[in-house]
Amino acid sequence: MGHDVVEKPPFFMAVGGKKVIHINYRSAQVDQVYFPQVEVVGDVARSMQKLTQKIGGKLDKDFSYFKRCKEEVETHIREGADDERFPVIPQRLVADTRAVMGAKDIIALDNGIYKLWYARNYKAYEPNTVLLDNALATMGAGLPSAMMAAMLHPDRRVMAICGDGGFMMNSQEMETAVRLKLNLVVTVLNDSSYGMIRWKQEHAGFADWGLEFGNPDFVKYAESYGAIGHRVSSAANLVPTFEKAFKAGGVHLIDVPVDYSENKKVLIDELAAKACLL
Repeated sequence: MGHDVVEKPPFFMAVGGKKVIHINYRSAQVDQVYFPQVEVVGDVARSMQKLTQKIGGKLDKDFSYFKRCKEEVETHIREGADDERFPVIPQRLVADTRAVMGAKDIIALDNGIYKLWYARNYKAYEPNTVLLDNALATMGAGLPSAMMAAMLHPDRRVMAICGDGGFMMNSQEMETAVRLKLNLVVTVLNDSSYGMIRWKQEHAGFADWGLEFGNPDFVKYAESYGAIGHRVSSAANLVPTFEKAFKAGGVHLIDVPVDYSENKKVLIDELAAKACLL
């Protein structure tokens, strides 16, 4: 397979930013947050072999940098995994989700700030077990994606993970899930706000404004469709509630109050500091 090197024009380069080399079997999908300056398109293994030869075989001799990066990432991911704070912090939520889902079980993520936490902290062991709409990032995608997964794989555990904003955009599909007699757990992360945009608003230096709203009683809301509702009351209650819902079968909604106060610290500040150290 051939190897084509594609140079990006200067206007794709962020002023003072990092230079990015894209190595893949297909060209990059450039957007506002991913704009590589150089692309190496072709068979990935052969591309890496050729690059290794070009730089004098250094990759063959010293993997200490990559090992150090891996260790840093693993340490960072484990931080907060057993945190007892309530409302639940994302690190604990992701760790407990991973604990109850088998290697072939499926999570379907809606679009919100929790998507970044799961993409970062949730390890996938099999293909197509983490469904994440990361192109148009359409809110409301989590529940219907999980429903289809439950229809195709009735022998697996399937969990929809939705923010309260995204869930309410398609929440009427709970009726469809109940009518189809699916086995499905819908976890609603409840912070009474549009968490992703709130995080971006903070990162941009704007005042916290205009992104909070009121929610229905999610337990009663689920029951109104014929589903079973649960409300988590502590971090320690997460795993038992997940297990209870999966073992019972049918459609369950779990209302999880969530605390996103560490979003900026962990996802921006600490990440930037650690990247500089490596």
